[in-house]
Amino acid sequence: MDFGQIRLDKQESARNMMFQNSGYHFERRLKKTLILDIVDTSSVSPLSTATEFSIDLFEPLTVDKLSDVYIDSVSTYNSLLCDTSNRTAFSLNINEFNINSNVASTSSGQQIFNKIIIPNEHNDINDVHSVVIHKGKKMNYVCSINPGKITKLSGKITDLGGNSMFSTTNKTTKLYSVSLTSGVTSDVAVGTQFDMTVGGVAGKSFETAVHITENSTKIYFISDDATITGDLGTITSNITAAIGTGLNGLTPDDSTKRSGDYPRFTAEFIIEARQ
Repeated sequence: MDFGQIRLDKQESARNMMFQNSGYHFERRLKKTLILDIVDTSSVSPLSTATEFSIDLFEPLTVDKLSDVYIDSVSTYNSLLCDTSNRTAFSLNINEFNINSNVASTSSGQQIFNKIIIPNEHNDINDVHSVVIHKGKKMNYVCSINPGKITKLSGKITDLGGNSMFSTTNKTTKLYSVSLTSGVTSDVAVGTQFDMTVGGVAGKSFETAVHITENSTKIYFISDDATITGDLGTITSNITAAIGTGLNGLTPDDSTKRSGDYPRFTAEFIIEARQ
C-alpha cells in the first residue's frame, strides 16, 4: 500500500474542503450549464465596437463547491471571416471567471494573456448571413471557480489584435450584401472604402467586409457612416470613390440587396463540481 500517495490524496481532499460553503447547494447536480448570449443593437454594440459587455443572469447561479469550467459550444452570426492572422481566433475575457492562462507570443501577448482563445472557423463566404459553429473540440477547460453566487457576466470579445471580430470599422453596423450587374475588375481587399447613394442621400461611405476576387458579382460590406446602422435604403447610384480598385463605377442591383441581423455571439459553458 502506497501510504505516501494516500497521505497526498487526503491532503488534497482537505484543501478542497476548505472551499466548500454550506450555504450553497448544487441540488445534487454535479454539472450546471451557463449560456452567454450577446446580440448587438443599434444603441449597444459590444461585438461591433470591441467594447465591454455586462449582462445580468436571468437568475443567479449558485456554486457550492470548488468547480471547473469548460466551454461546450460556441456559435456566431455574421462574424468576420478568418482572412487575416489576427482573425484566426476569438479572444474572450470574462471578468467573473478566474482565467489564468499564460502566454508566449511574438505579437498578441497582451490580447491573449488570461483570455479564452476560441478558433475562428468561419472560412466560407457562403456562411455569411448564417450561423457558424466554432471550437475544434468539445469540453475545453477554462478555469476553476470557488463557491459563491454569480449574478452577471461581463468582459470583452476581440480578435487577436484587440479589434472587433464582427466589424472592420469597429462601428455599430449590420453586414450588408448586394449583387453587381457585372463582375469586379480586379481583386478587392478587405476594408476597401467606397461610396454609394443610399436612400436618396449621396456620398454614403461603406467598407468591404471580405476579400472579393476578380469577376465576383456579389459584395459584402458594412457601413462606415455613423448615420447608417440599420437597414439600408434604396441604392440608386453606381459605386464611386473607389478609384484604383476593382469596384469603381460598378452598378449594384438594389433588388438583390440584403441587410443581415446584428452580430451575435453565443457560448455554452459547463460548470462541473469537483468530487
